[in-house]
Amino acid sequence: MPRDGAPMGDLMMRSTDIYDQHETAFARVSAFVILRNGERVATVAIKFPTDGAGRLYAYVHWLGVAMARGHANGYGYDKRSAAVANAARKIEWPIDTGSGSDAFAAAAMADGGDDWTRAVEKAGFTVLQAV
Repeated sequence: MPRDGAPMGDLMMRSTDIYDQHETAFARVSAFVILRNGERVATVAIKFPTDGAGRLYAYVHWLGVAMARGHANGYGYDKRSAAVANAARKIEWPIDTGSGSDAFAAAAMADGGDDWTRAVEKAGFTVLQAV
């Protein structure tokens, strides 16, 4: 039985399984939404390499500021956090007027062994994984 619950032969059954298409399209991607006080303030997308040692890309976007792309290579360390830190260091951060950009920037740029999501959460943000 397909994942959408339609029995075999049902008119709703598709020749191409949309769930398989989605899994294939996003197999090497993770996307996160960053909230502060329940409001979206940033997004982070991570594109994984085809092999474990290849280049991993992170895209960091604080709303209202140009998005930046960072990367990390190799293996044996947390490439996700390293790539997020690399991208965050490229952003021209605005003067914080209560938006929390300074706290997010400091947490995202920290590359001291903490998973980037935990560092951002410790800084007072909610991190939701969308994909």
